[in-house]
Amino acid sequence: MKITALLVLKCMPEGADPIILANACDVSHFGFFQRSSVREFIVFVSRTVAKRTPPGQRQSVQHEGPSASNHS
Repeated sequence: MKITALLVLKCMPEGADPIILANACDVSHFGFFQRSSVREFIVFVSRTVAKRTPPGQRQSVQHEGPSASNHS
């Protein structure tokens, strides 16, 4: 399994989107014209999963093969 991105987010009070504190992405294995879309998708999924995971819990989300793991 290849790690494509690693993000550290800070969850905000209810309703606000989490803030990205650190972001490391390796999208070199995607086509040149797909890379910006892949980065946007990574940020979107990261914020959505972080927002929906209760504090102190872990969660894994799988969509069409790749998976995203979260620890709040």
